[in-house]
Amino acid sequence: MRAILHSGYDEAFIDRARPGLTVSLNGIVTGNVQVAEQSGEVIGVVEVLSTGLQGIAVLGIFVDPAHWKKGVGRALFETAIARARTLKVGALMIYASPFAEGFYSRLGAIRIGEGPFVYSPEVMLPHFLFIVPPAEGFVADENSN
Repeated sequence: MRAILHSGYDEAFIDRARPGLTVSLNGIVTGNVQVAEQSGEVIGVVEVLSTGLQGIAVLGIFVDPAHWKKGVGRALFETAIARARTLKVGALMIYASPFAEGFYSRLGAIRIGEGPFVYSPEVMLPHFLFIVPPAEGFVADENSN
């Protein structure tokens, strides 16, 4: 919530968006939610959610604004890639905050369009797709199709 407030949104926006910004107990239990901590304080969270589309998951990352530009987001992104590999997911769909567009671009995500935020349709979110690279040491068979 702090990251959303810091990006210029108000409490009314957060109230509307709360269902989409809330981490579920199921996400924690299944390992789809991971946190970044510093001195026992949660400073970031990442969630990788399976979708109804085989091979595609949705990625969500939030970092406390006091920890922006310190590598926390990148570390959470790498955690998401590892989780995607565990889930045998080949691509991550990202509905990014307009303020995070550069972050995802720098990490290699491809902007594929934009669309209204479901909880607040006046806000347009950039949509990104990140193709999960093979794990290190993986060598594709040159005869495979």
